[in-house]
Amino acid sequence: MIKKVLIAIFVLFSVVFLGLLTPAIMRTAKPDIEKNKLLANHLYDSLSIEITKPVIISKFMASDTLLQYALKNEESMSEVEMASVIAEYLASIKEKFGYEVAFVISEKTHRYYTINGISKIVNPQKDPYDSWYQLFLESGKNYRLEPDRGEVYDYRWAVFVNARLEDSDENLLGVCGVGVFMDEMQSLLSKCEAGFGVKINLVDKEGLVQVDTDSTNINNAYISEVLSDKASQNEFSYMERSFGGFRMVRYIEDLDWYLVIQNIGLGEKSLGVMFLVGAAYFFLLAVLLVNLYPEKIKKSRHFESTDDTEDYLTGLPNRNYLKNSFGELGIFNTTRYKTLVIFDIDRFKVENETKDGDMILIGVVERAKNIIGDRGIMFRWSGDEFVIFYEAHADEAERKFTEFCTIVKEDLDVSVSVGVVEVNLSESIKTNYHRAVQLCYGMKAAGGNGVKREL
Repeated sequence: MIKKVLIAIFVLFSVVFLGLLTPAIMRTAKPDIEKNKLLANHLYDSLSIEITKPVIISKFMASDTLLQYALKNEESMSEVEMASVIAEYLASIKEKFGYEVAFVISEKTHRYYTINGISKIVNPQKDPYDSWYQLFLESGKNYRLEPDRGEVYDYRWAVFVNARLEDSDENLLGVCGVGVFMDEMQSLLSKCEAGFGVKINLVDKEGLVQVDTDSTNINNAYISEVLSDKASQNEFSYMERSFGGFRMVRYIEDLDWYLVIQNIGLGEKSLGVMFLVGAAYFFLLAVLLVNLYPEKIKKSRHFESTDDTEDYLTGLPNRNYLKNSFGELGIFNTTRYKTLVIFDIDRFKVENETKDGDMILIGVVERAKNIIGDRGIMFRWSGDEFVIFYEAHADEAERKFTEFCTIVKEDLDVSVSVGVVEVNLSESIKTNYHRAVQLCYGMKAAGGNGVKREL
């Protein structure tokens, strides 16, 4: 009886609270469109210089006759001599423009030149990571931006500007360019976001996030709403959101990306009122819940701990479990596992907006468990990305997870992308993971709903 009385009081208080507060918010949260447009143009001017600079440098490299001459005469020099010539050239790019990431790839020899010499031989047949090279050439574009984890740069996130390198007769010589480490761009965006109280993203023409201060969103999250905003390169489109919020979008032709600036709204006065009254509201809610359901509160706090080794939604082990089981260095301590499998749900952000995202995750996990049985261990890595240490060899893993993709599509009406690699015990788990995640990304880039295996 007492519980029912408390609940009734709380419901009554909630109705009164919302009834009084909503008109106040609506009155004070009027958007200042002209002010917002001035802010957006200021941010565009501030960011475009830094963001388009690497495009200009990469175009300059592609048209540099010195570099063209060196590659045309590559076979007339020894490998050591050529590596020295290109390294000196790239060092000059670094000295003049300050880019740590600068590279040249020869179409003739497929050598990957950096400031430190020849880092590798590009070979998509042996290293699926190298597939980007052929994909770029086949695109027919003179240059393209590509956010990626740089294999020769310790897998750090970077935005690479790939430029097609040709001689005066339009004969292909290779690919060159520079790159900007993502943390440098994130630092720039973070300052703007903090200074102006907005969220800034760069997204491609499909709405896929290319640059974000949160690395987990890169090449994973979608802001699909921008596609309907009809933004141009001359000015920002403007869309009002609830409570005085806004979304402004502008196309940047040099990048072939959209700059997206968002604010969720609530003016300063409204925010102050919301904070004070809301604090009291949620304090009462907490007191009520603690008294009514003390055992459930205790349980939920357990799952909020960052030291947990179990994911609260799926019940799967998480990264902390892996760290505890395989050590700080992340080395495979058993020969039991033959393959490492990574999968994530295609366009999950869009699916989550139209369906029950939690139920999708749980459904996908259940079907993955049925596939691996007791022959492996599955981790929830982050968001909709899952990692599996599997006892089966690559042939069987590819067959099983192709079946998994079909089942998920038929049962849940969503698709997944899968990357499969043979475990290399001489490499760290991190390195094995990065080999698999590149295959997963490659599958997503090809349209998803399938398995890509290391050959």
